[in-house]
Amino acid sequence: MRQILKGKINRYSQAEVAEFIETTSPTITRFLNGKQETSLYTSLKLISYLAPKEEKKMMLELIKEIEKPSNVIIALEYCSTNRLVKTMNYLLKKFKDTSNHELKEYLSVYELIYKWQMRHEGISVEQLMSKARALKVTTKEGNVLIKLLEVYVYFNEEKYHLAYDLANDLQSLTQDLDIQYLKNSINARIAETKAFLALNLINDVEQAKQCATYVIKSKIGRSFSAFAHFVLGEAQRYSDFEMSKLHFGKALKCYSKYSSLNAEETRKEIEHLSAIHGKEYAYQNAICKAMYLYNNKNQSEAVELLNNTKPSTAMEMMFVGQIQQDEQMLMQALTKFVQEKDMFNAKHVKKLLKEHESNTAMLDNLMNIFA
Repeated sequence: MRQILKGKINRYSQAEVAEFIETTSPTITRFLNGKQETSLYTSLKLISYLAPKEEKKMMLELIKEIEKPSNVIIALEYCSTNRLVKTMNYLLKKFKDTSNHELKEYLSVYELIYKWQMRHEGISVEQLMSKARALKVTTKEGNVLIKLLEVYVYFNEEKYHLAYDLANDLQSLTQDLDIQYLKNSINARIAETKAFLALNLINDVEQAKQCATYVIKSKIGRSFSAFAHFVLGEAQRYSDFEMSKLHFGKALKCYSKYSSLNAEETRKEIEHLSAIHGKEYAYQNAICKAMYLYNNKNQSEAVELLNNTKPSTAMEMMFVGQIQQDEQMLMQALTKFVQEKDMFNAKHVKKLLKEHESNTAMLDNLMNIFA
């Protein structure tokens, strides 16, 4: 690892690299010579600058070397956000008998985060939160991480208003955090949650886009970047085909490497997007193909294609309602979107219903009741 980095840094001025990653040239020299354990955050920034494509491989090698409690804490967060659960578990076991009180606290917190990320390993959400609330944590970062875990639980249970409100509260607390890497990472974690909720819960497209963009720029982990691109794809679904396709495509590329389930969900969204804008696509869904035909002025073919199909999702109901000019079907789509707490797509259906001169006040009441 160090030999590779030495070869790469020779292409630059070491002083300029040091300035860019906010450290000193002697610190870089000590790290490259392996004579002293330097800050893991500084090492990460150096690796990301010189060898971004090899970051994960090099970080895994480096994490096996660390001994300083401050570096172990950063390593645990890095492993968590980069889905390196095996290495995370390795760290938890390696340092479980530490005499350092602060590190012991962090190990307790990250053990719960590890269990949350590995929820299939026999611990219920209720047990997890009971353990989290029982922890006696003295550090500001540790307390924020526990509350962040609570945000994840609320989100998972679809208690979206509670998740959004707590995420907002946490955002103000992060300003006082002392460990810069954790501060940056936790802010990006919060932004990831808020991006989705801003779009789907409160239908604030600009806030969703700002939060998602912040997550991508933070570079805390590919799963976070993938989800942020997914949200940006959703946010521009109706307004900008090319940008929406671009972001869905980036999400799909990332998800394809580690989550077939998320990759398939993203592929379906690209299919929906193509149908909405009447773009050619290798359609697998007959209703999406019908919507494509409808948008290309082939209404009779679109209607014929629907003869042997029945919509099951809110998006399919919306497409069928548009193609058949069926106000009742559009109302079903609106109701389903609202029940799913998807106010972004619900608002679009509401716009379509207005074209049918539907009762606007009734639609608002329906959305408010479920919201």
